[in-house]
Amino acid sequence: MKDACAYALMKLPPTDLRRILLKGSIRMIKYLVIAYPHAMGASFLDALAPTVSPATLRLLVEEVSRGQILTPTQVQRAECEFIKLINQEKGLPEPLAC
Repeated sequence: MKDACAYALMKLPPTDLRRILLKGSIRMIKYLVIAYPHAMGASFLDALAPTVSPATLRLLVEEVSRGQILTPTQVQRAECEFIKLINQEKGLPEPLAC
């Protein structure tokens, strides 16, 4: 993910982030948290916590904790899925490209 893109994603308000994440797959969220634990991990979990079941959060944390090593292709696909969701939801003033 380009640095400018990562900074833009971190600027999303929590309500917009929550709305976008709820439309994404658990796989996408898991891959992004594994790939960018400091940039996206806590903010993703904080955004999801009020709206998903405790079982879903526990599953996500367990999946991330497995220490899976991702391929560049897996990370790129997750990034593109996330960017597409942001663009669909008009989360940022300008559309992003993946």
